[in-house]
Amino acid sequence: MSILFINGSPRPQGNTATLGKRLLTGIPHTTRDLADYQLNFEQDQRETTQPQRDLTDDYEHLMTTYFAPASDIILGTPVYWYGMTGQIKVFMDRWFDSFSHDFPFAGKRIYLLIVGADQPETKTTGIIQAVQYSCDWLKMDFCGTGIITADGPRDVANLTILPVNCQVLRQHIQTSIE
Repeated sequence: MSILFINGSPRPQGNTATLGKRLLTGIPHTTRDLADYQLNFEQDQRETTQPQRDLTDDYEHLMTTYFAPASDIILGTPVYWYGMTGQIKVFMDRWFDSFSHDFPFAGKRIYLLIVGADQPETKTTGIIQAVQYSCDWLKMDFCGTGIITADGPRDVANLTILPVNCQVLRQHIQTSIE
C-alpha cells in the first residue's frame, strides 16, 4: 500500500502543500505538485476517429507512475473563486482518458484537503461534491475532507495543531495502511 499526495496548488510551498506535509508527517508517502507538470485540457474525442488519449503531456506519466500504484490518494487544493484550482480540475477531467482505457480506479481511497480564506467550510460544497461524484462514478472510496481556513502565506505552518477534521482524516489514513 502506498500513499500519494497530489498538491493542486500553483504554489508548491504554499498553505496546501504545508497542510499535506503536516497531515502526513511520519506517514510514508509521495508528493506530486501538479504545478511541476504539463497537463493539457481534456479533449473529448468520442465523436471523432481520434483516440481518447493525449500522450503529449505529463498526465499519462503521473497516472501510471504515481496514481496507479497508490492505494490512498490525497487531493489538495486551495479555494479559487469558490472552486478547485485549474490544475486539479484539469487533472480530474483527464480521468476520463484513463477511464476510457480501463484504468484501475476502483477501490482506491480518496481524501480531500481544502485551504480557503473566506469561510471555506460553507463555500467549498461544489469542490467536495465534484470529488465525491467522481469517486462514485469511478468506484473509488471517498474517505472525507479536511478543511482549513488560511489566508496568509504561513497560516497553516503557524497552526499549533491541525483542526479536528484534519486529525480525523489523518487517523483514517493511518488506520487504512495498518
